[in-house]
Amino acid sequence: MVSRVGGWSPTASRRHAPESSAARFALKGTLSTKAPEASDVVALPGGRFLVVGDRKDSAVLVEKDGKRSSLKLPGLPNGNSQLEGVTYDPVRHHLFVAREEKGVLLRYEWNPDKGKAPVLEKSFKLEKEGPSNKGIEGLAFLPGEVSPTGTPKLLMAREGKPRELSLVDDGGGGKPLSIKLEKEVYAVCRDFSAVAVDPKTGHLFVSSDESAAVAQIRLTRDGDQVVGTLVQSFPLRDSKGKSLDRVEGLTFNEKGDLFVLTENDGKLHQLERSNR
Repeated sequence: MVSRVGGWSPTASRRHAPESSAARFALKGTLSTKAPEASDVVALPGGRFLVVGDRKDSAVLVEKDGKRSSLKLPGLPNGNSQLEGVTYDPVRHHLFVAREEKGVLLRYEWNPDKGKAPVLEKSFKLEKEGPSNKGIEGLAFLPGEVSPTGTPKLLMAREGKPRELSLVDDGGGGKPLSIKLEKEVYAVCRDFSAVAVDPKTGHLFVSSDESAAVAQIRLTRDGDQVVGTLVQSFPLRDSKGKSLDRVEGLTFNEKGDLFVLTENDGKLHQLERSNR
């Protein structure tokens, strides 16, 4: 049975945006990544996915046909990678991963079409506040054409204490710019567990593990600040209507379908985009 989510649910909030800007999705199916303790996912060109976990020094590369392979990530301790975020810049061929407890962002040179191993280029020490296990939980690449600053950025989602979204230079460096989120975003997301950029609207999608929900957020520039306004929120449920447990990753494919990663089973839940 197809379950429809987004843009219509009675628990969704759309009062800040016109109906046309609220994305609509239908639950299509699941894909097993077999990634142990899966913590984030990024869609790659060609219909592939890369999944990271917080216990291994390698990622799982999932091909379009479902075939899986291991991708070694240099510079990580085997058995305690602490990886909680991953994203990819398809223009510069930069792969970024975040080590939550260490507060470090790693940048690799990697082109998935070349068949070569990632090369560690640089690491950045991130500003740390609060508990070490409440750090960076999600990463996303924000292209210049949809960025409120007019330039490409990396978006970082901090789980809590403080719970925030921030922007840094697309190379990974620079002082983070905190996004001013309206209170409705915090109300629907009790924590921030993952983030992704919608290729169709340029809006951010932020998941909450504790709320088992996703918020769609529009970014705008207001002087020196970047402001995040809630477009809508909707619950994350399986085909039986049960809330998804341990939501750890979000990503969009080129078609605009949303994929939700759950940690315990390492599954990708596909929410197919509706044109209606």
